[in-house]
Amino acid sequence: MLNRNIEFEGAPRYAPAADQAGEPFWRSVLDSLSARICVLDERGVILAVNQAWRRFHHENGGAPGAAHEGINYLDVCERAASTSAVGSVDARAFGPLLADVLAGRRERFEYEYECHSPTEQRWFIARVAHIEGAEPRRVVVAHKDITSPGLVREQLREREALLVDLTASIPGAVFRLLGSSRDEQTFLFVSQGIEALCGLSPAVLCRDARALWNLIDPRDRDAHARSLRAAFDDASPWEHEFRIRSPGGVVKWIHATATPKPAEGEGLVWTGLLTDVSAKRAVDDRLAASESTYRTLFETVPQGVVYQDPSGRITSVNPAAMRILGLTLDQLQGRTSIDSRWRSVHEDGTDFPGEEHPSMVALRTGEPVRNVVMGVRRPDDTCVWILINAIPLRGEDGALEQVYASFEDITQRVSLEQELKRQASTDFLTGAANRRGLMARLDTEFRRTRRLSASSCAVLALDLDHFKHINDTFGHAAGDIVLRHLAGRAQACIRDTDLLARTGGEEFAVLLPDTPVAAAAQLAERLRQDVERAEIAFEGHVLRITVSIGLAVIEPGDAGIDAVLSRADQALYRAKDGGRNRVMA
Repeated sequence: MLNRNIEFEGAPRYAPAADQAGEPFWRSVLDSLSARICVLDERGVILAVNQAWRRFHHENGGAPGAAHEGINYLDVCERAASTSAVGSVDARAFGPLLADVLAGRRERFEYEYECHSPTEQRWFIARVAHIEGAEPRRVVVAHKDITSPGLVREQLREREALLVDLTASIPGAVFRLLGSSRDEQTFLFVSQGIEALCGLSPAVLCRDARALWNLIDPRDRDAHARSLRAAFDDASPWEHEFRIRSPGGVVKWIHATATPKPAEGEGLVWTGLLTDVSAKRAVDDRLAASESTYRTLFETVPQGVVYQDPSGRITSVNPAAMRILGLTLDQLQGRTSIDSRWRSVHEDGTDFPGEEHPSMVALRTGEPVRNVVMGVRRPDDTCVWILINAIPLRGEDGALEQVYASFEDITQRVSLEQELKRQASTDFLTGAANRRGLMARLDTEFRRTRRLSASSCAVLALDLDHFKHINDTFGHAAGDIVLRHLAGRAQACIRDTDLLARTGGEEFAVLLPDTPVAAAAQLAERLRQDVERAEIAFEGHVLRITVSIGLAVIEPGDAGIDAVLSRADQALYRAKDGGRNRVMA
């Protein structure tokens, strides 16, 4: 039974005169308090607990009777201290303090601790005091919930810890600088990263801001001061790069950024970041040197170099490209490979569509295109042959940014190859193409006809009538003259795009691209009549010849060029069997 003055936060002070009410009175007083209260004897045994104590114990899963009357509170603290659970550290500290009060070595103490549940965070303060004048000795323990201020303090601690972690994780040093004038600054805060950055501690810089100034390379001090003054005068964000030499003698490039706001008193407060950009500057220097080297190569290499953007527009060309193509920079910039002004051809003479240009293919597929031969008509109407490589170039994000095309002038090589091919595919006697040349050209036209369904192509098979009689009567010299005469008459009747070929002794063929059957028949008849009317002089003799002609066209169902040649030969046989000197289809 309590018989002395007891005072708890939030409860009235009761005088000894009230002792007359007895234990029920005091229990009602204790139960009316919001604090969790228990009364201990000199050994620490719990003599009484109030309703708030019991309710809290029950709501937090305490076993019945585990912390109520008759239980030694020191034993409870000792069991809690021996666990690894949250709160065991508080229990280890609280127990000895409580023992001191029970033993009379101290009168009272307060202890703040955490008591978190699985669903919420809570903080309490324990107030322990000896009940003055109580005999035998009695001690009252009151636990009060202070979760709201505890949360605030915890949040502040977490924020401070987060700030420290953040500033420590930032590469460089975070700072706050007070400038009372543009020439007088004081560091209010510098993160620990400053030490690794320049070898000075935050404390040194906060005592003397000029310690950093003294590290700045003399070559950069004037520019550094000007940049600071300009930012100060305009109260605008500051950004600058400068070199420092650390106390250890290491030279570094520092990138500084800061944003100002008005100080509470006079001046501005700058919050910013200092970072080491030495590696970047080294890369930039190497890039600058590389750029200079590249520019020299770009301007002087004999190969043409052209850059085109993702849409195919030319953005840059070197002097060699202008020389090879015969165009100026103004004429080239902005043009694309599909520009109608380009007149380009394949080696076989067929058109080279702009969408098939290596640069356009590289842009479309994202893959390099190499060793493509193209003939380009220059403004002076000469044809230059070039060998092109096109390489797509991507940015850091992997997106296609441009294409790099390089080419060399191979006109002499192509001309020589074409002459060799011409000789290899030309009949020496008549100047017409030989069978090899015919087959190559016919194969090209066959594939083109297949690709362009509206296109048509005709083939004429020619055979001189009674040619053996001429050789037997007048000799092979006369036969040669007759063959050359027929080739000349046929060449005069056909177009530049057509092809005359000698396929055997007195046999010829004419390839007529883009020619329907009716037009081919008219040309064949005109040629037959022209040959029939001609007179050939030979050693005082006048020779007359006739020719039989078979006609065929490439048909959609043809498996290959042999099919059309076979039909032309069959038509020729019908012309000969029908009496010669005629055209048959």
